[in-house]
Amino acid sequence: MKSHKELAERVYYRKKGNRFVLVSSDRRLSHIGTGRSACAFRINGTGRVLKVYYPDFHHIAEEEADIYRKLHEIPHFPVLHDAGVNYIVVDYIEGRTFFQCLTGGAPIRESFITEVDKALQEVRHRKMNPSDIHLHNLILTPDGQVKIIDPARFNQQKKCTQWDDLKTAYRKLYSKKLFPKKIPAFLLVSISTLYKHKLIKV
Repeated sequence: MKSHKELAERVYYRKKGNRFVLVSSDRRLSHIGTGRSACAFRINGTGRVLKVYYPDFHHIAEEEADIYRKLHEIPHFPVLHDAGVNYIVVDYIEGRTFFQCLTGGAPIRESFITEVDKALQEVRHRKMNPSDIHLHNLILTPDGQVKIIDPARFNQQKKCTQWDDLKTAYRKLYSKKLFPKKIPAFLLVSISTLYKHKLIKV
């Protein structure tokens, strides 16, 4: 089995315009996600994820590793297993994102919202600022636990109201008896785009 460092070295990106695209990776890796600063891969045959940062974002690898170390023992977050110059290795979380729950019609219960609140309060107690909480980084596991992934922006100073706005939308709209519990993906993406451009308010 190759080391995490060797696997990270087998991930190749190229720059296309102002962004990076994945060119190739080791056959032991399965690409599971693309973000603003890195791609994520499941290490085949393991319960771990290798996150490899784009060349212009290597500094975020150490920042995110440090955040995961501070989150140690908060059960809602993956455990950090390894980190290097351009990568981190964390637990793979099995389950469905809240986005997938909405598009698939799986109910999002009030207790799940409470669990996220509890986790974020623990983050604040550790002198961090939970930011960029959205439907794609909240995961409901098969046994009903709520997990939070991708805490890369928890050190930012700017106030982020995204989670508060999601909670408001949940309580004003989703929780109402007649509100549809299955929402098309294109509609969620459209709402997200309008929200990011401050064209709608909750």
